[in-house]
Amino acid sequence: MVGIWRETADGLVALQAEPFERERVLHDSIERGAAMLPLPGQPTLVILGREVQLGHGSADLIAVEAETGRPVVIEVKLASNADRRQVFTQTLGYASALFGLTAETFDRLMRPHLARRGHASISEAVAAEVGDGSAAPESFDAMMTEALEGGRIRCVVVLDAAPADLIELTGFLQAVTNDRLDIDLVTVTAYTLQGVRVLVPQLVEPQRVTSPPPPPPTRRDARPIPGAQSFADGIDGSGPAHREPLRRLLDWAQALEAEGLATLFTTIGKGRWVLNPRLPGQERGLVTIWNDGGASLSPQRSVLQAEAPRTLAVLDQRLPGRIRQNGHLTCPLGDDVLNLFTDAYREAAAPR
Repeated sequence: MVGIWRETADGLVALQAEPFERERVLHDSIERGAAMLPLPGQPTLVILGREVQLGHGSADLIAVEAETGRPVVIEVKLASNADRRQVFTQTLGYASALFGLTAETFDRLMRPHLARRGHASISEAVAAEVGDGSAAPESFDAMMTEALEGGRIRCVVVLDAAPADLIELTGFLQAVTNDRLDIDLVTVTAYTLQGVRVLVPQLVEPQRVTSPPPPPPTRRDARPIPGAQSFADGIDGSGPAHREPLRRLLDWAQALEAEGLATLFTTIGKGRWVLNPRLPGQERGLVTIWNDGGASLSPQRSVLQAEAPRTLAVLDQRLPGRIRQNGHLTCPLGDDVLNLFTDAYREAAAPR
């Protein structure tokens, strides 16, 4: 049993779990931070839409795995919900509605939801979430097509508490389904710790029949390389007009690293080099620097909102409407703008 324990003079005292006020609260938390779900294989989940009409109902959340292109159905239920015992029927129904769709049909189905998130397509949403240039649209679309045609779908049921009969049912479904359909059960418990709301997710793993492991997921064709040397080497092969702005952005990124504000990674694709100044200890950065037929800088708005909201407000005033998720700012960029992005990295590094 997972719990949080507080040390006192009289020993360890277990904190009391708190109920979620409404199902919507848990929905919101997962939608904002799907990375908290402790799923086997630790996939990068990219949320595409909420309350998505599929078959005869609406799926709570639809996502894809960035590494494999596999669709993910996420259903959320609280103990107080009378329909909780039908959650697997609902979830498998949504999965069956996805089975056999073409990638184009799936993309069209999600388009209204993606538009509300500022994206034109599923591959664009994945590229924005990954943010390091490794999720090339053409390779991701091919993986998604393969997953849909093969019926490779992940179903995730999220509960505040899992009764024994649902755990037993989960184990049965895991044992009898093939390796194309994954079924995961996750519980999320809420606590208040020193005035801060804390969520503790746990993967529920019932006893199941051991089956051969599935084949390893298809990896993206470009992987981040630590450091900036590969990006620097790519500048020499760029057009003469682009070399100076690229070196200027490289110098700026290396200054961030020298100050301890970022760790640099380079991704090399087909005719492009991408420099990602990641936040220390994280796999995401506030911006991405591109050498792709020219020099440009892409703000990662969702990361700026989470890590540097005060500086983001200043950037929105300075560049109204231009600090978009994965939107490209073309060079040259003035020192005043680059200094603002430096301020953003300093804000992200400041103690909270």
